Parts: sequence; C-alpha cells; structure tokens
Amino acid sequence: MRWFKKREIIIYSLLFSKFKYREFTFLDAISVLLPYFSKKVSKGSFRYLIKAGLIVNSKGNLYRLVDLNEYLLTDLGYTYLKKRSTRRRKTLQ
Repeated sequence: MRWFKKREIIIYSLLFSKFKYREFTFLDAISVLLPYFSKKVSKGSFRYLIKAGLIVNSKGNLYRLVDLNEYLLTDLGYTYLKKRSTRRRKTLQ
C-alpha cells in the first residue's frame, strides 16, 4: 500500500469536519468536495479511501468515516511493526 497523497488527506479532513462519525451518502460527500475538487478527482479519491479502509460501507449506500488515529495505530501500525520485527528476526505476539 502506498502513502496517502496530500489531496487524499485533505479530502478526508474535509469529510471529517462535515460528517464526523455520522453516516453519509456518496452524493453528500461529493457535494462537500465539489467546491474544491472536480467530480473525477473526488470520485477517485473517495474510492481510494474506501479501498484503504478510512471510509467504510455501513449499510446499503451509506458510508462512515474511520477515526484516523485508530486506523494508523491498528491497521498500519501493527502491520508495519510486524514487518519490521520479521526483518530483525524477532517475533511479535
């Protein structure tokens, strides 16, 4: 997985400032992003954030944002530390 681009971090923060942890639709998200980004960029970044795990599909066509600290510590942090420990020939339990 690659690092997030500045654009994706800004899109996440714009969505977080508007919705926090409430559920929203794709069209709600696009309407928040349209003053700043084109539809193509908004749609592509939204899809990447879903693929990366920062936006999760809660039910039907409703989405929810994941806490960034939780994501960094649990998802990215654990896999990074596990990879580092295997490189240094130590086990992580």
